[in-house]
Amino acid sequence: MADGGLRERQKEKRKQAIMAAGARLFQARGFDATAMEDIAAAAELSVGTVYNYFKSKAEICLAIYQADRDLVHAATDRIIAHPPADPVTAICRMMEVDFETEVGFMDRAAWSALVGAAFSGQSSLSSAFVSDELMRVGQFRRLLGILAENGKIDPAADLDASAEMLGALNLWFFMRWLAGLRAGDQAAKSGILDANARAVLKRQVTQLLRGLAV
Repeated sequence: MADGGLRERQKEKRKQAIMAAGARLFQARGFDATAMEDIAAAAELSVGTVYNYFKSKAEICLAIYQADRDLVHAATDRIIAHPPADPVTAICRMMEVDFETEVGFMDRAAWSALVGAAFSGQSSLSSAFVSDELMRVGQFRRLLGILAENGKIDPAADLDASAEMLGALNLWFFMRWLAGLRAGDQAAKSGILDANARAVLKRQVTQLLRGLAV
């Protein structure tokens, strides 16, 4: 049993090493210019070992997307389970937690290459990108449902449309940060929601909630 647990930990360690190497190379060279052989060398593994885990670099990219999605889903679940009493604070906190939650093995700047790969003709990555955004809309919808049950917003309001707008707003902040990163105006290590962005977010969410008032 102990040996089995050790093997699983070793497998997970190699898998994360491959994903981390892929993310670094996608960031440095771009998705198209990175080969599986490059990723194997950067991960200090044989090419055969890398192919045992992932059949293509698109699969590596997809695994990174899924790892991030799982972490964000779990983090936002905790907000939904115990939301702040103030609905503006609750919604803003959902976005803050989303943007603060990061895959530990990856530099935040690598998202520039990963998002670019999603729009480079890789259908699996495009689907993953859309799936990520729909997950966020679903989480906002669940939060709004809880807030409605708690009497914080009008249950008769169109909560589906409101969740879709919040999902779009969430994506807007991310793409705004990404555009700043690509233009050199944004440091890779800086938060997606700086003090300025937090103030804007609060103003926008407050305006949206005026239409959801009880």
